[in-house]
Amino acid sequence: MGLPDLLGKDKSADKLPPLLHAAELIKSGKAKKVTVLAGAGISTSAGIPDFRSPGTGLYDNLQALDLPYPEAVFDVSYFEVRPEPFWTLAKDLYPGKYFPTPTHYFLALLQKYGVLQRVWTQNIDTLETAAGVPEKLVLEAHGSFRTAHCLRCSRPSSAEHVVSSGVRHGHVVRCSHNSCNGLVKPDIVFFGEGLPDDFFRLQRELRDCDLLIVLGTSLQVMPFAGLVNAVGSNVPRVLINREAVGPFERLKHNKSKGRDHLYKGDTDEAARIIARELGWEDELDKAIEEGHKELQKVWKEREGLLEPKGKKAAKGGDKKEETKKAETKKEAGQKGDTAKAGDVEPAAKDSKAAKADADADVDALADAVSKVEVSPKPKV
Repeated sequence: MGLPDLLGKDKSADKLPPLLHAAELIKSGKAKKVTVLAGAGISTSAGIPDFRSPGTGLYDNLQALDLPYPEAVFDVSYFEVRPEPFWTLAKDLYPGKYFPTPTHYFLALLQKYGVLQRVWTQNIDTLETAAGVPEKLVLEAHGSFRTAHCLRCSRPSSAEHVVSSGVRHGHVVRCSHNSCNGLVKPDIVFFGEGLPDDFFRLQRELRDCDLLIVLGTSLQVMPFAGLVNAVGSNVPRVLINREAVGPFERLKHNKSKGRDHLYKGDTDEAARIIARELGWEDELDKAIEEGHKELQKVWKEREGLLEPKGKKAAKGGDKKEETKKAETKKEAGQKGDTAKAGDVEPAAKDSKAAKADADADVDALADAVSKVEVSPKPKV
């Protein structure tokens, strides 16, 4: 059975040469320092919307947040005045909800087999490292949710604090250091902020790259888009994307010209084709299955331990009240079994006492909730 047969009837052979070329370079040992430039397209199959796709992109879905313009949600000046829209958005984007895609796990296999030089990613979702690519080999050009800091005192804010502060419920996260109460901001590069120093410092290594794979990016945002031209003039460049973009626009219908190769299609599909050619497909499937199970376990444990304090207290109060009611009902039932007709009064007294205790618990919980500080909504 040939490769086109394995891929199905809709995967015609004329679409494969760019992918087979990339696989052959790796298999033959000619590509030992593979550099990957990754965009939002490698995360869309995980359920994370990209930014610019009409109708489904992130910017098109921000209208409900009442923003003056879509990009304001990532504008540091706007965030300082009105942080609520960003944290409303962050409840769905914060790590711990979306699993890495087959493309992410393919990148981890490149590293496992010692041919990955580095992943340069525009994404802030941390899915590259969640799939197993070491942090030291991932350059997050636009930062990520991995770390955060206080805008007032500049102290770092842990992921545990962000989660326990209620990020999953869209709560604005504030600094907990010495009653600072300043706004906490994830270390994502907002408009008006500079890119990480490593973005510029590490560009020199691109000269040593011997295969450039560009995945799921529009190549519109500078200076990231300029990295495609930072490799040597003879280095093969493969674009895997739904559309021809940047210097690949001159290529049509999955063709090659000189050192440039274009595969118009899905990045997960392409990753699987290359993995199959390299004999890695079984490992890819295993990595996906085991990786998702492990992440689900870790995330479940973290989210369970770090629920917002108010929510956890409410759950604890409800459980305590339910336990007390059950004990009261059991005790009343036991007394009812042995009581005579004139012995009803003691059970009634126990019931009143239980109700008084339950009311006291509810009052205590209400008092605790009333003392939780709620910041007033800033005016824009």
